[in-house]
Amino acid sequence: MTAASLSVWAQITEAFPPALPAQPVTTCDCDECRDVRANLGHLRWNEVMPPAIDKHFGSLPLLTGDAFRALLPAYLFRALGDFSKENKFLEWTLYALCGAYDKEAQTTAGDADVSLRARIATFTEQQRAAVRAFLALAGATPDLKFHRDAIAHALSAIWV
Repeated sequence: MTAASLSVWAQITEAFPPALPAQPVTTCDCDECRDVRANLGHLRWNEVMPPAIDKHFGSLPLLTGDAFRALLPAYLFRALGDFSKENKFLEWTLYALCGAYDKEAQTTAGDADVSLRARIATFTEQQRAAVRAFLALAGATPDLKFHRDAIAHALSAIWV
């Protein structure tokens, strides 16, 4: 990790005390959601091992609101390890944090933003600030220019 990444990580660890997510961590009964429950449902974010995150890199959207908040730091840590466009953990974590942003679509500020704001309604101000720091770092990374508009939108309309 870079010095900037380490600084953001320190902010994240201070903002998100390790806590078991409320059960169930997913509400769907499909195979993928059952697998997420089996692998992540009984863990605090600081107990999630890299192979579990590797296996479930795109599973943040499947989590309940409480599980999203409880397990997000494990995903952020994995994403902070390599701020490059090749990092699929970073990419999928940004999708989960920025919502379905499309600068051409009129619905972006509507349904998608409302849904994500509802999902993070229980985040504390300190947790929101930690996520904003993560997003700001990603937004300032030249290699991530493809995500820059979505990050700017998330910072101004969702994580406020």
